Amino acid sequence: FFSFHSYSAPKGALEQVAYARKLLDEYGFTKTEMSFNEWLPSPSKQNRGTAKQASMIAAELIGLQNGPCDTAMIYDARCGTGNYSPLFNPLTEEPHKAYYAFLAFNELRKLGTAVKTVPPEECGGLYIAAAKDSEGRAAIMVANCDENPKPLNVNFGKVISCRITDATRTYAESELPDTLPAHSFIIVESKWR
Repeated sequence: FFSFHSYSAPKGALEQVAYARKLLDEYGFTKTEMSFNEWLPSPSKQNRGTAKQASMIAAELIGLQNGPCDTAMIYDARCGTGNYSPLFNPLTEEPHKAYYAFLAFNELRKLGTAVKTVPPEECGGLYIAAAKDSEGRAAIMVANCDENPKPLNVNFGKVISCRITDATRTYAESELPDTLPAHSFIIVESKWR
């Protein structure tokens, strides 16, 4: 196995993952497992618990799902003792906004079958992951970790529910927006047939 860390923003971290895979393959380690055993975008204290960090974590989760990494461990997820924990406030043990990125991503995992999506450079910088089950249910997670809102030109099928996390809302039920606010992510449940 090959393990490595990164504290870069999602684009840089995902480029590092792709580079590691490319380099391993070039040197004949084509079956070597890659373990991204420590990652955390925007680890500074002023970003902890913010929508900015949550959107970056959501984007990186999506990018890792769509990339060549075998395992990935965020730094760190300890409750109460983790000074860098993006998931929980170390003083109150209440969830930060980034916790809900993992909750949303779990909705995709529960459906069981990943659906091919387009990379960020083909959809205006949005990070997209989707999944479906055999009974016609689907979910799409979209992250905007940019400073600016982005048009949401995605076919969501028949929308059942939408939850959004941004600067003012945390995993809140919402109408499907036409534009994804800066530093935000959504999880949309829908029917695909």
